Amino acid sequence: MSQLTVSLPEGELRVARCDMLDKLIAAGDGDAALLYLYVLRHGRADGKAAARALHLPQDRYERAAFTLNGLSTPAVPPQPDKPADAPRYTADELRRARQDDQQFAGMCESAEGVLGRTLTESQLRTLLTVYDHLGLSAEAIIELLAYLKGEKGSLRVSDIRREAYQWADMGVVSAQQAQQYLSRKADEKPLSEAIYKALDADPAQPAPKAQRVCRFALAHGFPPEAIALAVRRTDKQQGHKSLDYTLGILRRWEEAGVHTVSEITALEPETRAAVGQNPAQPTDPDTLDAWEQKWEDSRRETRRKRLEAEASGI
Repeated sequence: MSQLTVSLPEGELRVARCDMLDKLIAAGDGDAALLYLYVLRHGRADGKAAARALHLPQDRYERAAFTLNGLSTPAVPPQPDKPADAPRYTADELRRARQDDQQFAGMCESAEGVLGRTLTESQLRTLLTVYDHLGLSAEAIIELLAYLKGEKGSLRVSDIRREAYQWADMGVVSAQQAQQYLSRKADEKPLSEAIYKALDADPAQPAPKAQRVCRFALAHGFPPEAIALAVRRTDKQQGHKSLDYTLGILRRWEEAGVHTVSEITALEPETRAAVGQNPAQPTDPDTLDAWEQKWEDSRRETRRKRLEAEASGI
């Protein structure tokens, strides 16, 4: 296999496969190409850390990784999504950060105003991690704290850390981005709650995988009814709940350009094959929902009319 040598700025050498570069050029996916360069430089991509380094929101990173994996390259092996290790700030570093950095100091004062009390060392360390390690601006952190206070009524270190990592993963690091995100989140709240209900997840405390599916559904326009259909098909194929499998179904529907239940079922039986079902298997009417039964009746009627037309020579 031919290879191409690429010289990096510091003079080190990396080797890129020409066939892989040809596939990336043909795909025309800039995010996938950027991710390939990241993998070429670092040897792997561990999900969230790579997305932050490339300044890609989670949905764009997922699409880039999906495209790259689909090009049959071993460059991005499946890796667990583990955040990069955060520094363990000492008490002296916490003190100096609050004394020497005016923006961080002002943010800490605002945080104490939201909390109604002096920050503990654990809270201060978490805020410095968000500010210094994740790169959220002081203003964005204030928006985050106010949001959590309004949503939960109290501010726990675990909630601050979890929400901050999610914001960083989505590229929400400035005050303007935070305000836009929170405005969009408020508009999407009823839809998000319906999607979590379809996933059998708690809207108040959804698990990370449920949040991932919800973000994908919102980003690509899947209504709750389509999510419920994907969950049912997951149960039918896997025999148990699997949000990873459900997300895979949604990705296949997204590739096919179908999002609503009517669009999805219009592709039958092709869509059944796309989600891992056998189109040749007979359908049991007792297992169908009302809309599925209606579609099945319509499909059979269309087939009957076509056969009659063929028999009559029309």
